[in-house]
Amino acid sequence: MKTLIILFFASTILSGCASGIKMTAQTKVETFNFPQLNKITEASIGDYMLNQGVSITNNYLQIKQNIDGAMYDIGAGDYKEFGVDSEGKEYFTIYSTNGGYVQKSLLADPPYALHPDKDKGLCISTVFVRNATCYEYAQTEIIKKSVASQDSFQQTLIYNGSVGEKINISYREFKNDMARDAFTNNVEYDMSKSNVIKYKGAKIKVLSYDNSTIKFKVLSDFS
Repeated sequence: MKTLIILFFASTILSGCASGIKMTAQTKVETFNFPQLNKITEASIGDYMLNQGVSITNNYLQIKQNIDGAMYDIGAGDYKEFGVDSEGKEYFTIYSTNGGYVQKSLLADPPYALHPDKDKGLCISTVFVRNATCYEYAQTEIIKKSVASQDSFQQTLIYNGSVGEKINISYREFKNDMARDAFTNNVEYDMSKSNVIKYKGAKIKVLSYDNSTIKFKVLSDFS
């Protein structure tokens, strides 16, 4: 019976903190197409001739240097926003996307969220108290960052140079910022037959080329 009471008490405190900081962070999902259709564009070997996909962007708290605190150690890194409180203050997860960390001392309460404050510096909320510990000397910045996501996707055509009247183009697909080997292909086009190249619905008119650069117009994007 005592165990049940303790568990209920802890659950109530945790849910109280969580309800105060609402999970309302906005994820921005947008498509991108480069270059613009029918615009004369020049690319060098290794450059994108066509780059199309979906990007996933969120707000992140960038902590610029390690913090060695009495109660918590915080590693430099980027921490994703997860919500705001009733006053509109932004809170960020304690888990970094690129190597940062939040480690508590033996006597400290478990960390719950990070919050940048213009007067108090960087504050840590625990599961019991909001903004329980702050570090005035912390150097932070809120940035927008696109990272790997299960929804991110990218298709590209890359110029690989020419031999005589033939040009070589690489097609690559990326999922979660990782190249998909099964969807990587090199294609050769004979310019003596046509100066318009087509691949997966994309149509590009080649205006001039040599072994180092190519000038072209994108007539249509990937389908």
